[in-house]
Amino acid sequence: MLRAGPFSDERVRLLANRRFVCVYFDLSDDGAAGDPDARQFVTKIRRELRGNSVPPPSVLLVSAEGVIAGEADNFASTEVVYAAMRKALKDHPEFDAESAAEKAAVTPFEKARIAFELGKSKTAADWLARPETEEEWLFLAHIQRWRGKWDEVESALEHVKRDDLVDDARMERAWAHWLRGDYAALRDALTAFPADSNRATEAGYFKGLALHHLGEKKAALSTWKALAATPEEDPWVYRADWAWMTVRQSGKSSFSSGDDDRSPLGRIGYMGRDNPDLKGPPRR
Repeated sequence: MLRAGPFSDERVRLLANRRFVCVYFDLSDDGAAGDPDARQFVTKIRRELRGNSVPPPSVLLVSAEGVIAGEADNFASTEVVYAAMRKALKDHPEFDAESAAEKAAVTPFEKARIAFELGKSKTAADWLARPETEEEWLFLAHIQRWRGKWDEVESALEHVKRDDLVDDARMERAWAHWLRGDYAALRDALTAFPADSNRATEAGYFKGLALHHLGEKKAALSTWKALAATPEEDPWVYRADWAWMTVRQSGKSSFSSGDDDRSPLGRIGYMGRDNPDLKGPPRR
């Protein structure tokens, strides 16, 4: 659930990598991600997690000394998890100090990237007020997309011409179509997207969303199912799997373990919430 939801969100991932050390493990030492030391550390803080049958554990924001700075439910939305992370840093400013690398940043591009990863989009845009390279223009478009400044996004992308950046520019335009609810333009923007691109799984997920919202449900399911067959760990693969499962389970009161109801990744269900993208883009 967490990989398909909050940890498929760029804001969460960037802030987590900038200010936190992420640890994922099974509560069972015998699990695929079993880690006896991590389990001992966490169950010392949360004794209720020691049993053989426990509820899905929360996302815990914990100091090395075992102080819980914040947490979010395992089924929490992206917004709730992100807010918990921001609040933990606000309540514990000792965890929000500049790193040596951040202090050493010199160029506007470096400073803009740090500000953006810390959730300070306007500051990041200000640092790139005078882009000098195509990479800077592309990043400025990315920042302005998060700010909902659509004219500024397109204006910045007009400066991006290099072949190695064309897929990234294409996805920025696709994101703009998605966030504005222009599903036909989103579908058209992602038609024949290069399969060998490093943005291919992201493009496939959003193409499925475009088809779904245009009423082409079977085509959307087929797109997501094919994407879920991608043999690698990828947030868009998990999110496509979640979308597929949500559509297939629509109107049903419970999850079934039968083969017909398993997700393409073999999941029995994403319990707790439906994929919110199926209702449309988030409000900003």
